[in-house]
Amino acid sequence: MDEQTKQRLRYIRDATEVNKRHADMLRTQSESRHERARVQIKSEVMENRNINYRGCMKWL
Repeated sequence: MDEQTKQRLRYIRDATEVNKRHADMLRTQSESRHERARVQIKSEVMENRNINYRGCMKWL
């Protein structure tokens, strides 16, 4: 293998690793964002004192 081919393969390997890390980061951020949204919805629903939501919303 000549030097140019080695350099290209090294570049591809590094780019693949960066893309994999980026995808993992996006996935974990998305999961945490969904969890925060769920907590926010719960707090907003429970804040409404006029209606008892516990009877119809078991997930609360």
